[in-house]
Amino acid sequence: MSGAVGLMVAGTLALAPLPTAEAQGRDSVARPLQAVRVTVSRESSRSVLDLPFGVSRLEVDSARTGIRRGSLTELLLVVPGVVVSNRHNPTQDPRLAVRGFGSRSAFGIRGVRVVRDGVPLTLADGQTAVDFVDLEAVGSAEVMRGAAGALYGNASGGVLELKSAPYASRGFSPSLRYVANADAHRWSAAGSGSSGSFGWRGTLTGNRSDGPRDYSAARSTGFFGDAGWRGAAGTLRAQFTWYDSPKAENPGAVTAAELRDTPAVADSQNIRKRASKTVGQKLLSLTGERTWDAGGASVTLFSGWRDLYNPQAFAIVGFDRRTLGASARVEQRGMVRRHLWRLTFGSDVQSQGDDRRNFVNCAGLTGAGRPAATCPTLADRGAETIHQEEKVASAGVFARGEVNRAALTVTGTLRGDRTTFTVRDYRATYATGGAVQSRSMGAVTPMFGVAYRVRPAFSVYANVASSFETPTTTELANRPDGSAGLNRDLEPQRGRTLETGVKGVVGGRVFVDVALFDIATRDELIPFEIPNSGGRRYFRNAGATQRRGAELGVTASLGAVELGGTLTRLAYTYEEYRVGATRLDGKDVPGVAPMTASLFATARRRLGFATLEMQQASRTATDDANANHAPGWVLWNARAGLAPGNRFGIEPVVGVENLFGRHYAANIVTNATRGRYFEPGAGRRVYVAVRVGR
Repeated sequence: MSGAVGLMVAGTLALAPLPTAEAQGRDSVARPLQAVRVTVSRESSRSVLDLPFGVSRLEVDSARTGIRRGSLTELLLVVPGVVVSNRHNPTQDPRLAVRGFGSRSAFGIRGVRVVRDGVPLTLADGQTAVDFVDLEAVGSAEVMRGAAGALYGNASGGVLELKSAPYASRGFSPSLRYVANADAHRWSAAGSGSSGSFGWRGTLTGNRSDGPRDYSAARSTGFFGDAGWRGAAGTLRAQFTWYDSPKAENPGAVTAAELRDTPAVADSQNIRKRASKTVGQKLLSLTGERTWDAGGASVTLFSGWRDLYNPQAFAIVGFDRRTLGASARVEQRGMVRRHLWRLTFGSDVQSQGDDRRNFVNCAGLTGAGRPAATCPTLADRGAETIHQEEKVASAGVFARGEVNRAALTVTGTLRGDRTTFTVRDYRATYATGGAVQSRSMGAVTPMFGVAYRVRPAFSVYANVASSFETPTTTELANRPDGSAGLNRDLEPQRGRTLETGVKGVVGGRVFVDVALFDIATRDELIPFEIPNSGGRRYFRNAGATQRRGAELGVTASLGAVELGGTLTRLAYTYEEYRVGATRLDGKDVPGVAPMTASLFATARRRLGFATLEMQQASRTATDDANANHAPGWVLWNARAGLAPGNRFGIEPVVGVENLFGRHYAANIVTNATRGRYFEPGAGRRVYVAVRVGR
């Protein structure tokens, strides 16, 4: 690992201009008819019209003015093909799915790569936690909608890149923001400034919540610091994140009857076992970029620490995690016979080490039901059941070539990856393989695409791409037979995507983004539960699945009014899948709505704004056999307030979420036992937000 990092550092002395508030504002979605440029393609800034895949970009203050900034659900509502399910469970991150990738997530984010200012938040094994990401400090977001294995490697069915708000252009700019509703409040103190070639930003945020459901209280405090230096040929940037959550209660899922009648109730088993989470997180990164006339290079080094204490119904889970990684990229451009060419080479290395200890959860056990052998004291934490060291190491290299002639752009990318899992058991030797077990998984993932500008502001495109997703450490370790070690029957899933689409400006006022896709996956990783396992999630491979879908995103700028909407249709079915003697071919893959949609209308004046928006999801299967379904739903949200950056220096907002108090399943726990498939959404919530400062 250290040798690879050293080669990256030696090969890249970096340094590119730092973003300022004025520069970043020029790409605002509030003015969608301007050229939109992105960096999620792992190159220097590119127009979305030259990229042969679906990609979206939004500025938070303009595209999502007045949101609470409490969840990715609010932020990404207007991105086609993307579904973010807010579980309303503070022990679990929202479930982020892009064209169905990520829909199986039992906790955290799976199948979708998440990046923050070029720093990977996704771990070496493909799991992503975003509980420590403060959206108060996020200025914009870019989403690559579709298989990105050729650029990002493992677990890249889509990519979400969050970008920090830019530094203040001059002097010192402090601000305070307070957001409150009936069951929660959040405060945030931020400061940003610039002096000569140096810029900085810091954000301190505190959350206190009783939760929208019984037994869903949470507390957390976080800090994000960002400092950068700009030289004549580039930049150097350092970031630090600190997060502490001493309390987060887990209300669990509910039955269909509870969803209909009493959605605020918690699972009595979770209350009895005191299911909850205590977590601490730190992340440190250093990024350097260097530019020259016909290219540039960058290197990023990062290291993280995460400590977790997580009582669950089936056990008390705890680990101390350390992560380390580096990414490097070199880009060169030139001309040959009137053809513009571009070559990009990059590499990524990551390591992840967990010191994991699990214990019997003795909470709620009394009398004869409390065995002395495993619960020898009155404490909730009983006898140790697992003590093992889990290590994951991943490495990948990629090359991307592009040729442009007039309106035509042809792109090819090839990447190779290797991921190795190693588990050392400190309690006993495994039944097979001794006290240390390891597995290695690899893949070569190509991508080829073509984009053609029919007009200067309108393009058509097509691509064929591939994806590769290993099981995570947790998925490999949760063996259905209850034995220790790694599940050697669980294989990585592999996919092939065909996509075509159009994007651009129509009639001078409307931006249209349409995509059609066909995704074939083999060895799809499917979660399930075993009766009396306390809600523990296990995984198995389906022989093959098929996804055929269409995405539509439209934004119209009509003077002071902006209108827009998204529509996603997805047929996601098993092609080859048998569970025991039961064949499930042709059944819908559970947890993925066949149709999702959103609409919004925003009116803006010099001093204020008002927004009305709708989101919709269709009836959705909850189990492999499609014997149970979550009802479809429609939600309405509204908000109004003074415009960001108004001359008064104060930005009050009043908003209402779930305007009509609809009972609905915000998230689905697929293949659950005890009929508890549904994580309810919050009822009607009125919130007030006030920001003071410039």
